[in-house]
Order: sequence, then structure tokens, then C-alpha cells
Amino acid sequence: MAHRNQAVMLRTALATLVALSMVLVFAVSGCQTYDSPPRPAIEGLTKGTLPDPSAPLVIRFSEPVNVKTLKVKVVKLVTDIEGNLGDEDSDPNTSLDLLYSFSETEETGGVGEVSPDRTTLSIRFDATPPTGPSLAVLVEPGVSDDTGHKTAVRQRLNFGYKFDCGGVSATSAFPSGVYFFVVNVEKPIQTQIQLYADIRVDETTGNVVAEFTNADRNPDPNRCTPACMSTEACRLLPAPQCVLPSTKAGDDDEYPDWVANAVPPTGYFFSATGCVSAKDGVVRFANVPTDVTIQSPAVTVIGIQLSASFSTDAQGVFRGTGALTATEVQPLNGPGSGTMTARLIPAGEVPTGLAPFPTP
Repeated sequence: MAHRNQAVMLRTALATLVALSMVLVFAVSGCQTYDSPPRPAIEGLTKGTLPDPSAPLVIRFSEPVNVKTLKVKVVKLVTDIEGNLGDEDSDPNTSLDLLYSFSETEETGGVGEVSPDRTTLSIRFDATPPTGPSLAVLVEPGVSDDTGHKTAVRQRLNFGYKFDCGGVSATSAFPSGVYFFVVNVEKPIQTQIQLYADIRVDETTGNVVAEFTNADRNPDPNRCTPACMSTEACRLLPAPQCVLPSTKAGDDDEYPDWVANAVPPTGYFFSATGCVSAKDGVVRFANVPTDVTIQSPAVTVIGIQLSASFSTDAQGVFRGTGALTATEVQPLNGPGSGTMTARLIPAGEVPTGLAPFPTP
């Protein structure tokens, strides 16, 4: 009986080893046979930004591409609340804000050069791309390698050009006042931050001092008819509706639905210095990187910087688009990046409760 049990155990062990070996063979075989389509990346990108808008924009692929299948666009990163670009949403009145496009048969907005090994596309723009606003490279679906492995979806690579405070000069083109910022954070996690900013500009130097204050949805449920539940907030824009207090802002024109909250633990504020610089009707803004501490939830952001380009739109509103970067977000232990929009609030509509402006 003992010999029989040993024989059964031996056969079972051998069967298990055979099964494991087959699993390993299939696993290794699967890894060896999978060949992904060419993967694009922006060369020289650091924390979501490039240093020089006058230098060629270089898109590098993980392997040689079939140029006949390559279609690339560079656009301003303008999206709806769901993150859809102008040609991705359901609104027929929106479209891509196109800076450049490339295909084998047609090219607009600049000159693209494919490297001899077909692993890079270098783009020289006809007009220097804007500094501050968030941009995106779109690699359209269908780009393939030499063996026919092709992508099935559009690939979006977000980026921007860094603006610093070197060489700024006097300007009256950026009005002092209170602004409403909507910041869509992409890394290290996807979230949205709303901020009021009391920005004061020295017109003789272009230097800026600013006080940023956290903004929360107006908690008054009686603003809607009928009144919202106590767990909800009343949103008046774009139309009256009871929503969760965490509901994102659709755009920066929704500032009347938000109140300033500078009081910890849920509220916070931070001071910043920076600069503005005006050229060709566009005003560029950037703050010197600064640290921000939030008590609840416990988050510390190291080296946060907002940079944007501002101009007056057709409705006479002074507004901007740009990017956010941060050296590190603790406790997530990773860099931060995202996009932002902002607008100047009319003087008669500035909210109460802003953090007091720093004493000189």
C-alpha cells in the first residue's frame, strides 16, 4: 500500500510539473510573439514642459514607422469638462485649435522632417508656438510599423513651453485684480483644483505678487428652487441643478458658484511672487515655484508653478490658458502636472473671504 501511495504521489508531482512547464512555455511564447505598434513620446520633455519654443519639436517613436500611415497634429489643449477635444465632443460648433498637421500628402503650419531611420518626426513651426498654454501632440490611429502592427486609437501627448521670469520689463497689459483659476491636475492623480488669486502687478517692472485662496462650491442649498438636499450644492451655471459638492467646474466662467475658503483644515491659501511679460497682444504670466501645504486631506506640494498666456477675448474678458507643474506631491512622492484656465473677475463680483494680502 505504501508503494502504491508513493507511486500515486509521484505521478501527481510529475503531472503538476508538466502542467507548470506548459504554462511557462505558453507565457514565454506569448511574450516573445507580441509586437506593439510604434509608441510615440516627446523628446526632451521635463515635467510636462519644453524649454525653448523656437527649437524643433521632436516626436520619437519606439520603432520605425510606416510614413504612409503617419498622421500627426499639434493643437492647443482645449477640452470640455470630460476631457474631450473639440473634434471629440458632441458639440458640432467646436473643433481643434490647430497649430500644425502632418501626413505624407499634406502639411500645414510648419515643416516636418522624418529621420532616415523613421524613428523621429522633427517639426519646425511657421509661427513660434505660444508659451504658457497647454498644447498636445495628437498621433492619429492607424500608425503602423513595417510588419503592419498599427494603433487603434488616437494617442495624445500633452506638453507646454516653460516661461520664466528672466528679462521681463514694464507692462500695463496685465490688469491687477482677482482671478478665478480652474486647474485640471493630470499627475500624480486626476483631480481638479479651483483657486481665487489676488494678483497685483508692478507696471514699472512687470513683477507680480499674488495671494491664492482655495475655492469650494457654494454650500447654500437654498440657491436652487426647490432647495437642494443638505448633502448637495446648488449649481446655477450653466443651469440651475443640485450637484455633489465635489462636482468639477465646467470652465472658469462658473466662478459665481464658488466661494473662497482660506480656513484650515479644508481651506488653504498661499503666497507667490512672479512676473508678467507682454508681446504681440499676448501677456505671459508665471509665478516663482512655491510650496503649498493642505491640512485636509494632508497634502504638500513642492515647487508648484502656474504659467499661462493671457489675452482679451471677443467678449472683452481677460482670460488665459496654461499649465501647472510641481516638483513633488507628497505623500504620493511623484511630480505634478496639469492644465489650467483663468479669467479676471469684475471688480463688483469679487467674493468675500479671500486670504488677506501679504504685508509688504
